[in-house]
Amino acid sequence: MKRILIGQVLLIICCIFYLCWWYRGYRPGVDVNRIGGMNGILLFLTAAFGAAGLFCSLTKIPEQAEPKLSPMLIVIGGIAVYFALLVITNFIFHRVVTTELFLITGWIMLEMTVINRLYAAEILTDRGFLIMCVVSILAFLISIVLYVAYYRMEETKAFYAAMVPLITEAAAMAVLIIVVLSGKT
Repeated sequence: MKRILIGQVLLIICCIFYLCWWYRGYRPGVDVNRIGGMNGILLFLTAAFGAAGLFCSLTKIPEQAEPKLSPMLIVIGGIAVYFALLVITNFIFHRVVTTELFLITGWIMLEMTVINRLYAAEILTDRGFLIMCVVSILAFLISIVLYVAYYRMEETKAFYAAMVPLITEAAAMAVLIIVVLSGKT
């Protein structure tokens, strides 16, 4: 369990570095090299903390009970959601498909896997599982709405709106850490 929580912390740090990189590289009216100099360092740190967080978050822990969801269902469902959103956002909303769609759907798959494992290890109760599902799905839905809206917004509003998914996803992971450490759910 400790390693999973460390993974969640590393992913929160990843979000912070991503926010810093976004702020420096995408501010309206500013033309900078997004992968050179300090921006390159921030992008590298984002990727490094993200990979480490992913690795730690996917650590297996001993199961005491049956998981709530089939792990295969999470994977297949996540892939299906990604392709459905790709089609919907591209062909219905005419939104250019970017890496963020992959990151958003990958994040919800990861969080559902983590929550499912913590439940099976009897670290989360039924109530804790439900709370974390709701928190994670809300963060996911906010991210998708802002993903679709991004190119329809005025440049400065879009710049700030693009930061919100990183904040909500980091907040969802922080809630998970708090719920697990409190031991009350």
